[in-house]
Amino acid sequence: MNDAQAAIERFVALLAAARPPTGGMDLDAIEAEVAPILPVLVELPATDRAEGDFASFGFRESFTLLTLLGRRLALLELTPTAALQVADLALAAAGEGEPPAERFAVRARIAIVEGFVRGREERVAEIAERRAARPVRPLQVDDAIYALIITGVHDAEPLGEHVEALGRAMLDAGASVAIVDLSQLDEPNRDRARAIFAAEEITRMLGAACVFSGVGPRWRNAAEDAHIDLDELRIVRTFAEALDAARALSRPTRAGTATSWRGFLDRLRR
Repeated sequence: MNDAQAAIERFVALLAAARPPTGGMDLDAIEAEVAPILPVLVELPATDRAEGDFASFGFRESFTLLTLLGRRLALLELTPTAALQVADLALAAAGEGEPPAERFAVRARIAIVEGFVRGREERVAEIAERRAARPVRPLQVDDAIYALIITGVHDAEPLGEHVEALGRAMLDAGASVAIVDLSQLDEPNRDRARAIFAAEEITRMLGAACVFSGVGPRWRNAAEDAHIDLDELRIVRTFAEALDAARALSRPTRAGTATSWRGFLDRLRR
């Protein structure tokens, strides 16, 4: 048995004995992430770990791998405490069961933490992206009014799809007023402004009205970049004010609207 294989077996035994809190993650998954870095750690002699040049290639390679391990442990959704415990077990296994030299252990832990932070940031971004991709359903306020309330960060294409979904819902229900609230919609830019303010055109084509609320300074700047004249739109400060305005504007859908806009309906239904 070579030194690397012996280190892997030591790690498996240490991990099984310690059983760090993994949040339900199988220990085999953790072993699979740690095993590839152990051969590199084994190649670092104990004397070098205590007094070696941490800027040398061997150490830089080890710290890079430990950083990648920290990232992978974050993506496995381990806690920071569990990730550090796994890292300590890996270092002990590579050092034939002996605690690593203090200087090396400190640098190794720093590398693990740096990687863990990067992985956690990736995980948070991934979760936010998935949430943003979920369908946003228009909210039916009453027979005549629909509201579109979008939170978080959405790219222009999904925003356009949400606005078209609003148009479909209004046409199906014969609604006459839409409320589009931007107060919780983040990171405005020119393309996103074009997508969200297209609600005005869609509702107008349906013979309906549109009221926008929560249009802060950043959205106004984005609209200006997109050459959208907000003075031509119905804009109020809050959703409550938009609801009052919508109720004042609401009216029965004009006869013949569905027939007049048959082509538009076909496009929306695609």
